[in-house]
Parts: sequence; structure tokens; C-alpha cells
Amino acid sequence: MLQVKLPKKILAAAFGVLAGGLISASSFAATDPVILTFSTVGDSRQDPVAPDSTAINPALVGVGACPVTFPITDSNGNVIQNNGLNPNPGLTGQDCKWQQNSAAWAKIIRNIQAQKPNLLFFNGDMVMGYGKAGVPVASRATSSSGVASEAPITSPAVSDIVGSDLMQFYQQYGFWRGMVANLIETGTYVVPVPGNHETECKRCGKASQAVNEAAWVDNMGDLILDQARLNAVLPNNLTLNASTWNVNNYPGSADGLNTSQKQLSYSFDIGASHFVVINTDPVGNDGHAPNVWLGNDLATAYGNGQKHIFVFGHKPAYYYAFNGSSPSSTSSLNNKSASSASTFWNLITQYKATYFSGHEHIYNVSQPNGGASYQVIVGAGGSPFEDAAATGTAPTDRLYSWATVTIYQSGKVVLNTYGFAPTSNSPVSKLGTFTLTNTQ
Repeated sequence: MLQVKLPKKILAAAFGVLAGGLISASSFAATDPVILTFSTVGDSRQDPVAPDSTAINPALVGVGACPVTFPITDSNGNVIQNNGLNPNPGLTGQDCKWQQNSAAWAKIIRNIQAQKPNLLFFNGDMVMGYGKAGVPVASRATSSSGVASEAPITSPAVSDIVGSDLMQFYQQYGFWRGMVANLIETGTYVVPVPGNHETECKRCGKASQAVNEAAWVDNMGDLILDQARLNAVLPNNLTLNASTWNVNNYPGSADGLNTSQKQLSYSFDIGASHFVVINTDPVGNDGHAPNVWLGNDLATAYGNGQKHIFVFGHKPAYYYAFNGSSPSSTSSLNNKSASSASTFWNLITQYKATYFSGHEHIYNVSQPNGGASYQVIVGAGGSPFEDAAATGTAPTDRLYSWATVTIYQSGKVVLNTYGFAPTSNSPVSKLGTFTLTNTQ
């Protein structure tokens, strides 16, 4: 083999160029290091009646039955089955019982772990729920108005308890917590956001229930917030700002609420970033943000000099009309109450915040009303796609997806979104990159 020996001066010069390049690149990176990163996604629950079509195995159709917490109705709204079970529509035994889209959600978890964010905000609907997590009931009878008429069982048998909504809620929460446990153990703290499937009861007129809020706190309260575990995963000597974190800082009667929202709506500071979680379906005021509390909370954060504000809720402020789809009154805050949603969005834009949501089983990033603030919908964590027969107008409409935000020392904040087609072997693609506006 021919060997060419270069003069030492040439080698030294070449090494100097390479070394100089490396030093320059390193210096460039060091001029604006990453301070904090977080990811966000929502809606991993499966549907025991109408699951995501990509999760159906024809060989499993009718094999066993999946538990449900709501009556099954025909196209006219008539109850056709009301015994708490539905013939398996083709899910694995695991997903039939625990009601997760385990394959899609597990793949998202693996990719988020690879990105090593410091936090993951999960924007609601992590469980199917949608029942009434109280004592077992004698029946699930539903009146013509769609509201349940139920009589408590004073001396329930074991079978009553095992088949109850209460048991289903707790089983589903336990499975979901097991799936995310390794995130925390590998350096990503999980921050939960309540969704309507956690708080509402479908057969009760799609209305939130106090017992469901209590079940949420019982199953998620330790994450809101475990200060020691959160501080252990934060980088760059950052810590949760203990002087501004107060678990008793939550909405109340000023927002028309009569149940405790402790650990359902809350906020906290890490470094120069302010994070707010809101319950968009509180008891007695479904489909509304706690605007009075939020306004006071954001004003305080601004007064404290926080440079970045991120708000997380389940329902989007404004509906994303994919493929000409039409919303219902429960599709967004705006569809429930245009005036309340306008007040909410005015707060988001006033403080140059970014709003992350789920609920719509889709991915979309927009700037409503032509403002600088972004609404980021990342409700494609595994739940059945809305209007599954539609192809959508954007190539991202039928992708499982999530978002990751990077905060730099300079104050620059970059949002990257990622997704993959709903098949197990589809590659992950970057969907978009957006520079977010600082609050001040």
C-alpha cells in the first residue's frame, strides 16, 4: 500500500485548522448554552368502543370484552348496551383492559427519553375514565336527556366493586403511571394536566364530577409537585423557585368554582420560566379556563420578572378545523363560550405566553387572531384520530406527535415538533421549528 508522508509543518498546519474549527464550534455553542428543555404531548388513552383503526387486529375482534364506563348508543343516540362491557373491537388484551394505545405512547416515550428533556407536560386524557369514580352504582341507566340516574349500593358485593367505575379509574391511572415511571427515573419529570376524560362523566351529561376530581388528586397529586424529585432532574443549578411555588395557589369562587382546584390548576417557576397548568373542565364550569385566577397569576409572574410564560391546558382555545371538520360545543374553549375564550386568549397574548393543549387528536401549531402567541395542539399521543375516515388537509393531520421546547441562556426559546405515521415501524420526522416570543 502506498504511504505518503506529509511534512511536519503541513501536518501541524492542518491540525491547527481542525483544532481551530473545533474550538470555534465549541466556543460558538458555549456562547448560548441550553438552560432548560421540556416536552409536551397529550391524549394517549385508547377507546374501548371506537379505537384507533391502526391499533385494530382483525384476529382479536370479539375476543373477550372491554370494560366501559358509559352507555353505548346507536347513531340516533339510543342506548343499545348498558352493562359496562363492550365486545372487543380488536385490541390486545392489555389495551382492551387498560385502555391505552400502548404501542404509540410507548414509542413517543422512547423518543422523548432520547431527547432528554428535563420535564414532560402531559396535556390530559391519559386515561379513558369518563365515568363516575365514586361508590358503585346499582345501574347505569340514562334518561332521555342523556343524564345518568343512579342509585348507590349501600352494601356492595365484591363483583360490584370490581366492575365499578371507581375500580376502572384507578386501574387505568395505575397502568399509565407505570408507563411513565421510567421517564422520571431517567431524568425527565412528568407534570400532569387534567383532561375531560379525567374529570367528566359522559353518561352524566358530559359534566365534571367532584369524585373524579378527587380521583385525579389521589392518583396524580404526588407529581404536583414533588420538589425533591423535580430539583434532582433540573440542570445548570436550577431549582424550583420555592418562594413562588404554593400548592394552595389555585382558582376559587372568583372563577365561579365551588370545588377545590388544588392540584388541578397550579403554577410554578424554574429559573426565568413560569409554568401554568389549568383545568379546562372544572366541576360546574366545563369548557372554561379560570380567567380571573390566571390573570392574577400571570401578572404576578410578570411582576417577578419572569421572561418566559408557558400555559398548559387540555382543551384548545380555538378549534383546528382539519379537512373541513365541524366542532361541537365541547371542542374548544371558544366553542363553549366565545367571550370567555377571548378573555383567556387576550391574557395569553398580553403576556406573550405560549399555550399548549390536547383534546383534538391531532397536531397543529397556529397563531390565533394574527397575534404573536402560539397555540400548540399536541393531542396525538395515541387516542383515536378525530374523524378517522378523513385524510386531512395537512400531511401532519394523521401523525402521532409531540413538541419539545429548548430555552437558551440568551433568552431565545425554540419549539421543535416531531411525529410519525401511525404504524409501528414508521420513522420519526421533524414537523416544524418555531421561535417563541419572550414575555419581557
